Amino acid sequence: MSTKGSIKAVTIALLGNLTIGVIKLLISLVTRSAGMMAEAIHSFADTSNQVLLLIGSKRSKKAADEQHSFGYGKEEYFWGFIVAVLLFFMGGLYSIYEGIHKMIHPETIEHAVWIFVALIISVCIEFKSFSVAFKQFKTERNQGVSWLTHLKNSTDTNIFIIIIEDFAALTGLLMVLITTILAVTVAPIFDAIGSILVGTLLVSTSYFLSNELRKLMIGESISRGMRSKIKEILNSYSTVKHINNMRSMYIGNNDFMLLLSIDIEDDNHIYQLDPMIFEMKADITKVYSNAKYIYIEVE
Repeated sequence: MSTKGSIKAVTIALLGNLTIGVIKLLISLVTRSAGMMAEAIHSFADTSNQVLLLIGSKRSKKAADEQHSFGYGKEEYFWGFIVAVLLFFMGGLYSIYEGIHKMIHPETIEHAVWIFVALIISVCIEFKSFSVAFKQFKTERNQGVSWLTHLKNSTDTNIFIIIIEDFAALTGLLMVLITTILAVTVAPIFDAIGSILVGTLLVSTSYFLSNELRKLMIGESISRGMRSKIKEILNSYSTVKHINNMRSMYIGNNDFMLLLSIDIEDDNHIYQLDPMIFEMKADITKVYSNAKYIYIEVE
């Protein structure tokens, strides 16, 4: 997945959420809708999140140095984790608080037609942002792998977060649409319920994001399918008797480090080892260009 495509998706999401946030805020003040205020908070939280993703993306491109010999790629995971935490506190908890407050002190929604106008505009903008990110995301999905599995295995932090955020935003807009209709036609308390539902959605989204990013921060291995393919490449060499061990870890920017230990036939001479190892590395990187560091120990 290209870095250029990821940055494009984040930038579009940032501009979209900022625009939506301003519209929602103005209409929430006019209509006194708790659900719309929760959605405004949601959009502004997403906007700040995209700024952090851009910061993380830029910092992760720093070249390796003495203190960080494998580079700064994991900066992406750190800033993504901060995004998940902010989504929890800035978006989720405050929306739940606002909903509980309005449930205790319910207010009649005024000028409800503007809420529906804002929701329609928001859905259009969010869907555009989601479609751009999803187009980038699906280019790397292998046939036979479910969307959910591919999403959980994704290591492109920017696209991963944008897709989850935009999907949550579209779901939240649907919730507010339904609860606003009920608040206008049945009872004002449904407006407060809408705010609580949006807050609960954001807290759940935050948990999912933070858990997936936690795995990457502590060192997640490449997928089972990738490991099987690498074993297949190594076993294609007649000189390889046995693959003793294979360890891997994502180091950011979708790159990973690979440590291999193999047994070879005893009749191979020392001078043949270096060319063979070089060829093995070339075969692996031909399939996985994001295999940034490959170390092969021969026994």
